[in-house]
Amino acid sequence: MSDGWESGKRSIRAMVFDGTTRAVATVIGSVFPGLAAQYVNRRMAIRSYAAGELSGANQNWKTRPKSADADIKRGHKWILGRARDLIQNSGYVSGAIEKICNNVVRMGINPQARFRDPAGQLLKEVNKKAEALWRRWSKHADLTGHDGIAAMQKLGLRHVWGDGEFLVHRVIDPDSPPGVVPLRVELLECDHLDPRVDGKLKNGNIGRRGIEFDSMTGKPVFYHIMVNHPGDYQASGSNVSIPYPAEDIIHVFDRRRISQTRGISWLAAVLMEAYDLSEYKSTERIGARLAAAFGIFIKSAFPEVPSLGGLSGGSSSPTGGSSGAPQSGAPGWKDVPQYLEPGRIQGLPFGTEIQLASHNRPGTQYEPFIRDQTRSISAGVGMSYEGFSNDYSEASYSSARSAALEERLSYQGQQKFLNDKLNDRLWAWFVEAAWLAGLLPELRSFAADPLPYLEAVTWQDPGWTWVDPLKDGRASEIMIDPENALSTRRKLSAQRGEDWDEVVEGLIEEEKALTELHELRQKRLSKESSIQGDPA
Repeated sequence: MSDGWESGKRSIRAMVFDGTTRAVATVIGSVFPGLAAQYVNRRMAIRSYAAGELSGANQNWKTRPKSADADIKRGHKWILGRARDLIQNSGYVSGAIEKICNNVVRMGINPQARFRDPAGQLLKEVNKKAEALWRRWSKHADLTGHDGIAAMQKLGLRHVWGDGEFLVHRVIDPDSPPGVVPLRVELLECDHLDPRVDGKLKNGNIGRRGIEFDSMTGKPVFYHIMVNHPGDYQASGSNVSIPYPAEDIIHVFDRRRISQTRGISWLAAVLMEAYDLSEYKSTERIGARLAAAFGIFIKSAFPEVPSLGGLSGGSSSPTGGSSGAPQSGAPGWKDVPQYLEPGRIQGLPFGTEIQLASHNRPGTQYEPFIRDQTRSISAGVGMSYEGFSNDYSEASYSSARSAALEERLSYQGQQKFLNDKLNDRLWAWFVEAAWLAGLLPELRSFAADPLPYLEAVTWQDPGWTWVDPLKDGRASEIMIDPENALSTRRKLSAQRGEDWDEVVEGLIEEEKALTELHELRQKRLSKESSIQGDPA
């Protein structure tokens, strides 16, 4: 009945809408026929989208189009706290973030210098020197001295997943050890951005939750960083902020809308679902524990008699025998044990019976429900269901292999994100500081044109072993076959996380060592042969 009524109302609204459109178009068309046609087309476009209907079952789904910054500012505090709580306390989410960071960063994303001479040829020795300087500097890069670059890359990715963003502050260290680039970096949580810097500023710039933007170009000019973390237990009431120039700050976040200037947790879309799943599992565990606490119930036919069912207890039943007189010596409530031993024969009070507790928690629907929920959350974090849940019970080889390959695309995307938003900027800071410190004097034209040197880098991302070594190895041979020319050895090495140049150098060293070993063996055999042939 209600469905028919709703359908009738929609039909009436459509008739009114069409009639109004025709009437207005007729008036406009009498003067401007072309404009009338545009009006009709636009009105029909409005009608053509079912998602724009404000009636029926979804009539309460009413949203307002706001800028990304407006949406983020409204829920940032709660999303930030909830994401951090889940990463700390949810086994699923915590394990997923750890797997993601291990796959994306693992032992670290390392630079491959690509400095070239004016003729365009690679400066191999200079590149090796720069990479060696990076490896040494990476151990001293953290201003606090706690982490190396690899650990900082992994920590930064964890913050992007949980917080949606993090900051890197450049600091020049005049007391740097000899031969170490005098550059230090300080990682800062997004909480340090001063939310009071928001709106029109006195100098004409625009503040957006701690970031000062040029009013004309929209580029960041200053980052207003609070001295103390506002959530720290030692933070004082008057927490002042200091404006740091934008060239000394790397703001790492993924901009998913044009109007977005701050990051949002990558877990935002699955937070509530993951939290509900954790709560559901906790409730089921409590229910199962309560059910398991009761093993056997004793039912009485005389609940109104205190001597039988009450707390007073008794040693006999008042209704025994054909005459209804109590029988002395019959088992009473005080004789019923709290626990039963195997093989025990136990008498019960007259008029009672045993009923075993039925334990149906968590129930037959528990596992299908958990599987469906984890599958939904795993899709939200870009992982395969098997990888997210550690459940391979229903996976075939082909499905698991397909899921693993698809999952790696997500990891490669995150590697590209880290390289673009973090590592490229770190390399530019590193090269500039190394040249100023006189550690890379070979870059003779740096002062005149530094940009080619600041951008002369590629990144060796961690790779993955072959899923099926035999088949994948044959496929690689086909790809590098000169007749096919589908790939190069360098690219295939990079996919496995190996530096092809280092692999070749290692093979050369091995060949030299094997040649030397072969020569030593030949000398030994020749000496032994001459000794055995000596008549003495």
